[in-house]
Amino acid sequence: MSVNGPVAIILAAGHGKRMKSEKAKVLHEVCGRPMIRYVVEAARGAGAKTVIVVVGYASDQVLQALSGEPDILFAFQTEQLGTGHAAKVCRPLLEGYSGPVMILVGDEPLLRPEPLADLLERQAQEQAACLLGTAKVHDPMGFGRILRDSAGRFLRIVEERDCTPEEKAIREVNPSCYVFELPVLWDALDRIDTSNAQNEYYLTDAPERLAAMGEKVIALNVLRGDDILGVNTRQHLAQADKVMQGRIQDHWMTEGVTIVDPLNTYIDGRATIGPDTVIYPFTVISGSVTIGARCRVGPLAHLRDGTALADGVEVGAFVEISRSSLEAGTVVRHLAYLGNAAVGRDVNIGAGTITANYDGVRKSETTIGARAFVGSGSIMVAPVSIGEGAVVGAGAVVTRGKDVPPGETVVGIPARPIGAGKPAS
Repeated sequence: MSVNGPVAIILAAGHGKRMKSEKAKVLHEVCGRPMIRYVVEAARGAGAKTVIVVVGYASDQVLQALSGEPDILFAFQTEQLGTGHAAKVCRPLLEGYSGPVMILVGDEPLLRPEPLADLLERQAQEQAACLLGTAKVHDPMGFGRILRDSAGRFLRIVEERDCTPEEKAIREVNPSCYVFELPVLWDALDRIDTSNAQNEYYLTDAPERLAAMGEKVIALNVLRGDDILGVNTRQHLAQADKVMQGRIQDHWMTEGVTIVDPLNTYIDGRATIGPDTVIYPFTVISGSVTIGARCRVGPLAHLRDGTALADGVEVGAFVEISRSSLEAGTVVRHLAYLGNAAVGRDVNIGAGTITANYDGVRKSETTIGARAFVGSGSIMVAPVSIGEGAVVGAGAVVTRGKDVPPGETVVGIPARPIGAGKPAS
């Protein structure tokens, strides 16, 4: 198949042994989304038209997570022979392609598209065979160092394990973010060897080889320290989650959402929130959740995957909602659980209300019509329907299949219309 450029290659074949997991490292989640998903979207945001993901360990998991996307191709690294070798296994997919290829790693979920776009633009302007994105950090431990000559021109990258004590003190680092020109990259990769501490083919050797071949190589300090956190341990994963959570909340606050206490709020990367909504402390929004404008959520609320709140909905303390939709003006202020529920407009859900949606085998739906009033402590055993304007009295149990007609009031256990079942006078 033909490949559209610019191309991005994402290296995602590593085992990640320090994660101590059977899951592919790049599929560990940051704010609810696999790490590699952020890298793919950063590449796309920078202008990549084709993304090649290099897979190896647990490749079936990565293929499943990214399958069905027409701009993503997969290359297989069956032997872990280093990052240079990982890039080379993409060569058959890029046969005949000439142009820029951005190479990134799949375990840096904090990469932003803006500096990557800058790198692509500068590479085109400079007609460089290689352009490296670098960062200056306070603590360079774990990164390859950027060596420059007395005029500031790029010389080479030295991996930390190969550094001298003087080189270890350098604070400008290589976070494995490159733009190369094809096909000249293939010539450089053919010339690198394994004479290093790991006995691997280092992609980091390719820029030096290109310079030795007389090609233009430029290192640009365009990345921030929080762009380049590589996730190799669970501790790194927690750090990445914290930074990403800050970015997510900053985005929604910029879009007009009030987050009363950001440090005690969690918002999934897949959630969307409308303007003038207020999120109170200790709220957790997890999964693909949609919240409209002018809503009030929390404190101590949990909105789970598949939940959709229309404009002006109120969800209060100790309320959990999962796979449910609430139409405009509905109020669920405290101590309630709604699962697999479709709730109409202007409904009142009283404290302690539960939709009993799971029977141990399957989950069923509860439907509550517009302007219904559900009293405190009631239980609705799904599947069941509460009609428009109906009233479910406090403490009532509406049993499976015993639908409440529109406008009717039911009370008791099991719930029955007021006056039903009384002895004749």
